[in-house]
Amino acid sequence: MERRSFLKRIFRWFSYLAGAFALGFPVFSFITYRKPNERKVVFHPDEQLSGLHFKEGVFLEKRDESFHALSSRCTHLGCTLGYDVLSTQFVCPCHGSVFDHSGKRISGPAKKDLPALPLEKMDNGDIVVVERL
Repeated sequence: MERRSFLKRIFRWFSYLAGAFALGFPVFSFITYRKPNERKVVFHPDEQLSGLHFKEGVFLEKRDESFHALSSRCTHLGCTLGYDVLSTQFVCPCHGSVFDHSGKRISGPAKKDLPALPLEKMDNGDIVVVERL
């Protein structure tokens, strides 16, 4: 085999491999994609003044100078809950599940209480709530 034909053959195989990589990488990335399994919600000090604050799927409630965080997803089918100010209850607009201000199930098709979310108070006054999806 001549040197020139050998180099052509090597270059051809290298271009095949580079083309396969260029086409295969996006497909491989798509197949192995994993959705993030947690989300951090940051409540700044000005958002902590009211008794109850809703942000990005999390309710932050201030009770006796301490804070509690609840998920806003209904435990029945995952609808976003609303807060009824008059009855101080969380109400699911989809199927009517009702939860009290601490997340305990009162009525409706939901079988579980609202999950309490862990929170951490930062040095700058922010409260970081981590929600596992």
